[in-house]
Amino acid sequence: MFRTLGLIGSGLIGSSLARLALAAGLDVVLSNSRSPETLADLVADLGEHARAATPSEAALAADLVVAAIPFKAHHHLPARALAGKTVLDTSNYYPERDGHLPALDTGDLTSSALLQRHLKASRVVKAFNTITPHQLITLARPADAPTAAPSP
Repeated sequence: MFRTLGLIGSGLIGSSLARLALAAGLDVVLSNSRSPETLADLVADLGEHARAATPSEAALAADLVVAAIPFKAHHHLPARALAGKTVLDTSNYYPERDGHLPALDTGDLTSSALLQRHLKASRVVKAFNTITPHQLITLARPADAPTAAPSP
């Protein structure tokens, strides 16, 4: 059972997922590329079940980790700390932002396959990369909510 969600990246997607995880009763460890201190306002807003850490600390503390970073930063993910973890990859490859990567431009690899190469000892799962932060929050439903209208 998952009790702690680690977030590497605390921007719009990361902070939205943190809010949803907390609402579901999980503890959350947030991190970013700067320092834990830069997350003080967000952590205070999220409450007592949230704390800030470095990316390595967030990875080590978590049962499940979300990498909510621009794809160009994927090589900064702490591979050792993520070993044995499932990593949810929210990134999309945008050459204009990320720079051109020949293996992706030619279609030889997907961005998640390239991330999996970096995180050899982790399980990489693509998730949340086609939904906006606003949709994450507004479309979320409790686990016991019906998924379809009942039949007449």
